[in-house]
Amino acid sequence: MKGIGRILAIEGLTKSYPTGFWRKPVRVLSDLSFEVRENEIVGFLGPNGAGKTTTIKILNRLAFPDAGKVTLFGGQVRDGADVRRRIGFMPEQPYFYEYLTGGEFLRLCGQLCGMSRADTESRSSELLARVGLSGARDTAIRKYSKGMMQRLGLAQALVHDPELVILDEPMSGLDPMGRMEVRGIIRDLKAAGKTVFFSSHILSDVEALCDRVIMLHKGRKVAEGRVEELIGAETLYIELVVSPVLPAGRLAAEGIPPEAGYAQGDLLVLRAPGSEEANRWMASLLREGCTVLSCVPMKKNLEEIFMERVGSSGATGTAT
Repeated sequence: MKGIGRILAIEGLTKSYPTGFWRKPVRVLSDLSFEVRENEIVGFLGPNGAGKTTTIKILNRLAFPDAGKVTLFGGQVRDGADVRRRIGFMPEQPYFYEYLTGGEFLRLCGQLCGMSRADTESRSSELLARVGLSGARDTAIRKYSKGMMQRLGLAQALVHDPELVILDEPMSGLDPMGRMEVRGIIRDLKAAGKTVFFSSHILSDVEALCDRVIMLHKGRKVAEGRVEELIGAETLYIELVVSPVLPAGRLAAEGIPPEAGYAQGDLLVLRAPGSEEANRWMASLLREGCTVLSCVPMKKNLEEIFMERVGSSGATGTAT
């Protein structure tokens, strides 16, 4: 059954880098532990310098921890090609051989993964179409835009049909349409039984895509859980949108604090602290001849949770 096996686990990961003239060690990761289960989409969040990219480099054996353990597919990470073949990786700033075309680069990636020429040709054509680069198949990569390079980087991470896909800032440099297409690809990967672990600073994308979220600050985990658990069910306030805009004096006469609302064009937006106040205000507004256009309970979003956790974190490490 999908979604029950542990595909990735990090235990007590600690990492420091020497910096400055005296090569003083600076702690980047501090006793970091978490796991990713099969067929999950997990978002890895943190401000710049939190340690996200360092963690992802360690997962791909591009950096090595001072302490701790990484387990992939049930066994401790080794140099074995069999493990690496099961992982697709897109770095934050992918590097390409700029004199190659997009099609040539993907075929090269497929061959390096041990794929046959026929499979590589078929898979590269499929992926170029999926990421919207079919028309640039025979164009030299040096002529690609930033967004096109991001799309090509995603395609190379998927060329060998990996079980675990690790993406470092996959939405970076993409326009809204490109972001929507990448979100679709990530959802398709989950539907195909794959596991996706990705970092991002675009919290709306994370909230829309992820089963679980891990938040990092100064090298320490400050929150982890399912998105709906982190956001919670608590209603912050109830937003009423009415028309027309009433003067402050008329609002006050109806028991509605003028400071609870603001004009937005020819509409009045009010924030009622609870359902009782919202019902009372709506009755008063209807008596005044207003039309209530919407009444929406407003809850916290992931961005607000992120700012709370990062702002209130007592993490003591210093990340670069």
